[in-house]
Amino acid sequence: MTSILVVENELDIADVMRRYLEFEGFEIKCVASCAEASTVCAQHTPDLIILDWHLPDMDGDEWLEDLRATQVTAGIPVIMMTGGYPTPSLVAQLRAARIPLLIKPFSLHEVVATIREMTARERALGADYSSM
Repeated sequence: MTSILVVENELDIADVMRRYLEFEGFEIKCVASCAEASTVCAQHTPDLIILDWHLPDMDGDEWLEDLRATQVTAGIPVIMMTGGYPTPSLVAQLRAARIPLLIKPFSLHEVVATIREMTARERALGADYSSM
């Protein structure tokens, strides 16, 4: 079973995502901050992370840099999500690192499709996500 860490501080969104993704057969852990996400990753490395851009303790892209700088977590695939308007430089950076960006509100079907695409791509290509 694919384990997914959802880092989302809007509790309603996190709860809906958790319930839907569990229904789809994924093992889900939700946290509301980057500090909590770091603790979870230290205890159990997830197979994939869905990371909100705007979080209370730091922006998701800053935490992603920390994630990539640690050998144990450097290769975890990440899906970034935001409720804001991404800058062209962010979009270019995410594309270069092959990190999908979901813009809220998004369809939960889109989330599942993105997860399945990323996990299939990782299995098929042995993708390296540590370049961001």
